Amino acid sequence: MRQQQRTRSKTLERKLLERDIGHCAKGIAVTFIVQATRGEEGTTTIRLSVAAAIAKGQALAEQGWQVFITGPDGIRYYPSEFDRLLSLGPALPARSLF
Repeated sequence: MRQQQRTRSKTLERKLLERDIGHCAKGIAVTFIVQATRGEEGTTTIRLSVAAAIAKGQALAEQGWQVFITGPDGIRYYPSEFDRLLSLGPALPARSLF
């Protein structure tokens, strides 16, 4: 069951990244995917700005969740790297999936 949830989550993440990369090429806003787990629970939220994604990630981490944010570059950023993610801001390049 847990493996199926992870697989679905990774599939969703990939589809969202593919969509966002296409939008980025067209000049449309990219998204940041915030994923968190705590025991058997899991949550995924999508934010349109890096600041909003970091705020959500920090709030979840403070509540005891294991959190990471996937940026439009396809890289996962963990709480210790949130400052780095913020410093990259809108300059984040979209990673090519092709």
